[in-house]
Amino acid sequence: MYYFRKMPRYKITKDDADIRYSNWISTLIDLIRPSNLYVIGGRGTAKSTDILAKRAIEIIHDMPRASFAFVSDTYVNLMTNIIPSIILGWESRLNFHEHTKEMPGHFVVDQEPPSHWPKPYIKTFSYKHTISTFNGCKFFLTSLDRPSANAGISVVHQFGDEAKYLLEEKLNKLFPTLRGDYRLYGHSHYFMGQTFCSDMPDPNVGESDWMMRMEKKMDKEKILRIIQAAMVVNEINWDIYYGKKADDQKRIDNAIANKAKWDVRLRKIRQDSTFFYVVSSFANADILTLKYFRNLLETLDFEEFKTAVLSIRKSLDKGARFYGNLSDHHFYRDGYNYDYYDQFGLKDSMVQNSAGLRYIQSDKLLEGGFDAGNMMSLVIGQEQGNTYRILKGMHTITPEWIRELSNQFLLFFEPHKRKVLHLYHDRSTNAYRKSKRDFATQLKHDLEYNAQGVRTGWVVTLMSVGQGNITHGDEFNLMNTMMGEKDNRLPKLQIDMFECKYLKSQLEITPVAKGPKGEIIKIKKGDKLSANRLPMESTNYTDAFKYLLCRPKYVSIARQRKRITMGTVSVV
Repeated sequence: MYYFRKMPRYKITKDDADIRYSNWISTLIDLIRPSNLYVIGGRGTAKSTDILAKRAIEIIHDMPRASFAFVSDTYVNLMTNIIPSIILGWESRLNFHEHTKEMPGHFVVDQEPPSHWPKPYIKTFSYKHTISTFNGCKFFLTSLDRPSANAGISVVHQFGDEAKYLLEEKLNKLFPTLRGDYRLYGHSHYFMGQTFCSDMPDPNVGESDWMMRMEKKMDKEKILRIIQAAMVVNEINWDIYYGKKADDQKRIDNAIANKAKWDVRLRKIRQDSTFFYVVSSFANADILTLKYFRNLLETLDFEEFKTAVLSIRKSLDKGARFYGNLSDHHFYRDGYNYDYYDQFGLKDSMVQNSAGLRYIQSDKLLEGGFDAGNMMSLVIGQEQGNTYRILKGMHTITPEWIRELSNQFLLFFEPHKRKVLHLYHDRSTNAYRKSKRDFATQLKHDLEYNAQGVRTGWVVTLMSVGQGNITHGDEFNLMNTMMGEKDNRLPKLQIDMFECKYLKSQLEITPVAKGPKGEIIKIKKGDKLSANRLPMESTNYTDAFKYLLCRPKYVSIARQRKRITMGTVSVV
């Protein structure tokens, strides 16, 4: 049985401690220190820079010379976002610094550690894309889009951020890497454990909610007993500290003996423990300030505010969707060419461009779908035999405009060998009537000439001049016929899940309605959304996608099938 000891309450002064800010959820995690931690937190709760970074240091100290893994949806995301955030937390918040010749520190990146540092128990011969620590620990990078890189890796704890992007069936294939020698690491309750963080997943846009099921693994009574025991140990630590200040050796010896007993109890009860918690952004309100929340409330609608800030779970939208036959198999997850990305280290300024795309055919022309407005959207694809592959999506939002969109394209596709782009757009080339500006022609010019007026080498052909209007019914008919793979004359659709994440989101949430005459209508929401919400929630990318694919030869094939009308939304 665990109980609270009656301990003296000490008055703490600034001379007694290294004072650092910690919000209450971080303090609670520090007390519990479970084997498995799953935290869903709102924006600004410092999941990477505080929770993950701090817990990694704890586990490093508890299992010297062990091997660990950082997990992500893509290797590129690990290198560009997650690892830099964790290292930032180590150095800026936790006094855990990179080791250099000039300044001794705690870890090294992408290189063999100093010879006097202990070596990991598991021998390793490559240090690229790894982090090694002063006590012999080693972190590997693992991702769901690169399973071959995970083969043969054996780790004793896994860390992951942005867990809502980790598909459960893929993640389950990675879990077998979580193994190790109990004789070496069995003393630690972190052995064979996991640490994952995320903000609240939204299944409506294809995010995975697997972490929500981790709540069932939590024994709440056990967590309560851990907190009770941890608070007792904390009081004993203060007893030792003040015994040293008073130079009272007997008091120190008694407290140390008492602490040894409680440390055993605490370690034992922490064994195989799981802590799951959902917390809102208000946990960090003292740092974020009220102004931060007011700004979010003004820029987000309340439904998004509930999910992103308050961490309130959304339910699945059961309404009919415009792209009803869109499914998971239309998105590919192995689209990165890691022969290209492996040339970069974790500390390098990694350049993301088309050389890093696995499935692009660099010697063939590109095709683009362009939608203009307050958000300029460009979707790039290639017809590759019986497959149509959507390779990349890019956009700008005012005040950025066509020049900035062109610059994105020119930079990303600079390595492309055949610099020919066939550009599809709406029939009026998206001219604004009041300004009488032809945006498709302007995009063509800005792609063919840089900002200094020098030719870029690209040749752009406008493909939709004189094309008839694309009705919602034609789009609905073609897209669902193509996505339903009901006609072999149409190519099979494949979309890069990571390079086209905004397109993916919009395709998954765009609703369909019935018009006054029974006609199909795609409900557009862009005019009602704030700028920051346009990429994920508008229909702008879907319009660029429409212009790219609703070309006469495809529409003609789809029209030969039975016309679809609203009843039950389905494809015949």
